[in-house]
Amino acid sequence: MRILVIGAGAIGGYVGGLLARAGHDVTFGVRGKALAAIARDGIELLGPRGNWRIPQVKAIDAASFANAPLAPFDLALSCVKLYDAETAAHQWRAALASAGAVVSLQNGIDGAERVARGAPGARVFGGLAYIAGRLEAPGVVRYLSDMSSITFGGPGAARHPLLMAFAESLNATAGADALQACLVEDIRSAQWAKFTVLATNAALTCLTRQPAGGVYRDPDLLALAQASVAEVMAVGAAEGAVFSATQPHDTLAILQGFPPELYASMHHDLVAGRPLELDGISGLVSRLGRRHGIATPFHSMAYACLKPYLNGSKA
Repeated sequence: MRILVIGAGAIGGYVGGLLARAGHDVTFGVRGKALAAIARDGIELLGPRGNWRIPQVKAIDAASFANAPLAPFDLALSCVKLYDAETAAHQWRAALASAGAVVSLQNGIDGAERVARGAPGARVFGGLAYIAGRLEAPGVVRYLSDMSSITFGGPGAARHPLLMAFAESLNATAGADALQACLVEDIRSAQWAKFTVLATNAALTCLTRQPAGGVYRDPDLLALAQASVAEVMAVGAAEGAVFSATQPHDTLAILQGFPPELYASMHHDLVAGRPLELDGISGLVSRLGRRHGIATPFHSMAYACLKPYLNGSKA
């Protein structure tokens, strides 16, 4: 398949690199240092399952695409930060509108809606990535665990020929560099299930400035993690998400199973002085809690404490 990957951070670089290794024709929609680095050297993935350099990718910026558009892409993946999803979609709106399908892989819950606002007419599906990594340099991603899968879909997705073919192509791969796929109709419940992990880890590693090993082995911090999970589940259920009966246990098992040195991606942005996805994480839980009359003391506190860094400044 011809695939456009917008953004080449930890998620975009990892997913796009493995898609290229699996034989897909991948073009990265990027700019600046990332554009130059990927055009020159491709993508490099470093981590516990192996190190791979993937030179067989292309890179282009939105202005160049607008001036000399390529043939339509079969699939586009939006992998920019949540706060950039709408702006990036607007910049790439011609490519997204002509693609067979667009999948949002943003953190949080409302990435697909943001992409759709930026690219009216595009067929946008929600998604999420189970990947732990960080961007070490433009075009260089260090992945930190065995997690290597994406889940995507929405109403009608399980019968969408292109999405079905894409999922089947990924699940036919095997080995250390495999990227697995799960195509679902109820993407919102899947997103909320992951959000119990993401929102908890983002808030706690940012507030404490400690990695997973320092957070989830401390009984007092573990109690805060449990409170966070309960708040996210209560708000998610009010929004229509369906959780398994074992969700609280499963979430804590994932958090406690993280590599001890792992931080949330929002923590990396915090210490680097970059803008935070806070508004779409703890901010979202707090806002939706107020809308539904649900108390969210932990996430309201996390949002208030981290809000001074929302638009980026050195921690």
